[in-house]
Amino acid sequence: MTTANWVVDLLQAELDVRATALRPPEVVMRPEMLGAARLTRYSFSRTMLRRAVADGWTAGLVRQDLDTEGRGESIYRVDTGTHQFSFVAFTTTIDESAHTDRVIADRWEIAAVLVDGDVTDELLATLRVEVPAQEKGRLDPRILSLTRGNRSVRFFRYLVDTLAAGDQPDPDHVGDAGYILRSTAFYANGKYGMRSFVDYHDDHPFRVPYRAQFVAAWMFRELGYDMVEHCARVLGGESAVHFEGGWRHYFGLGNATGLGLVPYAFKHPRVLDAWVGVREVALADVRGRPGNAAAAELLEAWIARAHRHFAAGTDDDCHPFLNSRSLVPVLERIAVAWRAVSGDELPFDSLYRWAELDGPETAEMVVSLLLELHDGDDDQFDALFLVDERSSADPGTTVAETRSLLDGRFGWLAGLDLDGPGSDRYWWVVSDNTEEPRRARRDRLPPEHRDVAIDVALRLWRLRAALREWEDDTPMHRILSRYPEHRMAVERLHASDRRYGEPRDNACSADYLPLQIQRFQLAMYGMDNYKPKSTDWLRVTLFQGAPRLEDMGPDVTDDWVLPPRPGMSENPGADDDRRRP
Repeated sequence: MTTANWVVDLLQAELDVRATALRPPEVVMRPEMLGAARLTRYSFSRTMLRRAVADGWTAGLVRQDLDTEGRGESIYRVDTGTHQFSFVAFTTTIDESAHTDRVIADRWEIAAVLVDGDVTDELLATLRVEVPAQEKGRLDPRILSLTRGNRSVRFFRYLVDTLAAGDQPDPDHVGDAGYILRSTAFYANGKYGMRSFVDYHDDHPFRVPYRAQFVAAWMFRELGYDMVEHCARVLGGESAVHFEGGWRHYFGLGNATGLGLVPYAFKHPRVLDAWVGVREVALADVRGRPGNAAAAELLEAWIARAHRHFAAGTDDDCHPFLNSRSLVPVLERIAVAWRAVSGDELPFDSLYRWAELDGPETAEMVVSLLLELHDGDDDQFDALFLVDERSSADPGTTVAETRSLLDGRFGWLAGLDLDGPGSDRYWWVVSDNTEEPRRARRDRLPPEHRDVAIDVALRLWRLRAALREWEDDTPMHRILSRYPEHRMAVERLHASDRRYGEPRDNACSADYLPLQIQRFQLAMYGMDNYKPKSTDWLRVTLFQGAPRLEDMGPDVTDDWVLPPRPGMSENPGADDDRRRP
């Protein structure tokens, strides 16, 4: 049995052990529930930093050569104890009118790579040419991740001027966005000649999905601090100051995402199952615990922390999500509900059951809070994210067996009105001009065999209808030889053999809302501050409140999320020290 197969079986074993305690797919995979997800203890940003602390990683700036405007080169090093990695960033300036969150841009103010090992003069000369070119450049397997982005139009110059004058930022001016630089992509896994994920050996520190990308993102965030403080020193001279107190950790890394996340979620059911399943394993563990004073005190502290964080936020329009201020009454209801159930035999289970009745935003807020109480083995949970996506359909399977699989795995399709007039409004495609995923109306632009096949619900629904004409003992290969258009549906039916592999939605329907699956994926990455800009894309923040490179050490804690805005809390500075005992 291969390692990949073993970890797939391990995840299923963990889910089977807790089968009666797990949230059912009809709850978890509802679009509204996915669209209310929040970052948790098992989001990739959190697991990466816990691994860094547990393994004693060290990190810091090796070399920086910037001019008065922050243009130049920076090299950071990460030492995991067994490997060394370098983050190389090239920075420039472009006109603010050229800033965009879209991948189609051809110029960025920051272009960077994560390198396996040290950077030789020869490699650096190559990177100077290839990295700023991004998609038009070519790299080699020494490169693990490629990224780019821009300075914040709203905050970068303000922060430079403020520090140069010897002051700290004004909390009212900064708001709750909390970023200095905004990234637009983190490429990896073999693109443009980089190292493929399958080439990482078993003891490689980045052998966990997305670890290389999140190390790169952590370095990217550090670069923002260094650029601002450098420019402030140049501008203000002896009057300039560094970020102090809570401001040292408050700013994260901005990011934005669009329709590109949607095809990934629909085309990788076993990956999606792992992402959801890890959360559900941990949640079931916590819900099954009896109450105790220490856990109750910890939960109350997290409720208070979340309340303080969101109370210091804004009331920006975040439809269809709740903005920061609108989450405050949610947390107040949670606090009241917890006091009411804290004496129950299984108080955490009681709290979740109440929250689910209160609505998706409340339920997923409670999930994120309860998971802070979980203390699972990170080695085991890292392994649960590794999946084997290979599957095959037996052509000798009969119609009766296929109908049985459809009923068992996709019985929920009957509730989607897949024969209705709006069920097939859109098709999905990768744009010829921008190479970005798009959705187009079928009545305006025919697919002509260029569609991205994420119409899972429609394909399986049509397969179900087609099987009515055939006898139970008919082998599927006879049907597929006559109607090959159903082949993809049959293959998906057999590949979808996990509890949480399928969003219970139709991505082609007139009322499909891409933001919901996007938010779940972003929550798994560890992002927050969900600010939709349309039905198709939104802005978020990553690593807000996280420890800085120079903070790394054995005493760094994992309670950095939901930071208070400095100067806005009842006890300023109480959560500033990431190294407290």
